[in-house]
Amino acid sequence: MYTWKDIKLATLQKMFAADGSEIVQDESTKDYLAGMPYAANEGLQRLATAGKFIKKSIVLSHSPAKNLVPTTISDVVIDAKDYAVTVEGGKSYYFQFSGIGTALITGGDDEKVISIDSYGTYAEIKGNYANTAGGPITITFASAYPATVKNLAVYAETFPTVEDEDLVQEYGKYVKYDLRKIAPDFYSLFNNSIVYEGGQQTYLNTTDYYREADHILILPRTMPGMYTIYYNAYPGKITEETEDEYEMSLDPEVVVLLPLYMAAELYKDDDNGIATTYRNEFEVGLEALLNTSSYSGKEEFISEWV
Repeated sequence: MYTWKDIKLATLQKMFAADGSEIVQDESTKDYLAGMPYAANEGLQRLATAGKFIKKSIVLSHSPAKNLVPTTISDVVIDAKDYAVTVEGGKSYYFQFSGIGTALITGGDDEKVISIDSYGTYAEIKGNYANTAGGPITITFASAYPATVKNLAVYAETFPTVEDEDLVQEYGKYVKYDLRKIAPDFYSLFNNSIVYEGGQQTYLNTTDYYREADHILILPRTMPGMYTIYYNAYPGKITEETEDEYEMSLDPEVVVLLPLYMAAELYKDDDNGIATTYRNEFEVGLEALLNTSSYSGKEEFISEWV
């Protein structure tokens, strides 16, 4: 396994600034060393997306809350000019509203009036509602103009509040997850590999999901359970505080190309000819990685398990 010190030393050797196994920090090397983190991160971004990916996994708990509103209402588009629905035990709500109008929530401990102006698009409306006794609540929609409501949901749960926002779960036949928020180093799915645990099938490779914009995972509401998602990750960022013992997370055949990129970037002002040679060697190595990569992917899948 290569360390950050190995990479720095190899880079200095290519620039004729080191001839032993130790890194000397003096006037001849300080500018090179100062520029190494930025050059390394540039090179790592290219190498980590060249087919020899960093493989990681995350476990996603897919547990959609039960919607107290019947599917005959929640799964259709409703004319919101004058419509009311009453649900027993509601403590939070979610719906999408298109048009100009109001939503009045009554029952429980208080009442809430929500004014909505979303002409030409659907606004996402959600929040918790105080209902200590757990009795019925009524949501009444009103509009003087054409308006519609879809994905109407009322839940028995009170959801957490973060920075004054009620984190009420959205409703729909499918639930969206932003994998970049769940795993900040997410680059792409690894070989479209997702393992599902739950339901009648206790452990299986599932294809019952969709993807949007590469990093949005869409799961069926009707398939709750644990999803192990294997993905290709971006490399960890190198900074001035990175320890010499830090182990590079790329495969050996990938990480050995990094000193070529770094030397090519850092040695331009000293000897552009040598820097160009190193850059050409890097590009040849990178092309070889691309040619040997077996990665492939598709955008959406239909489950064989029904």
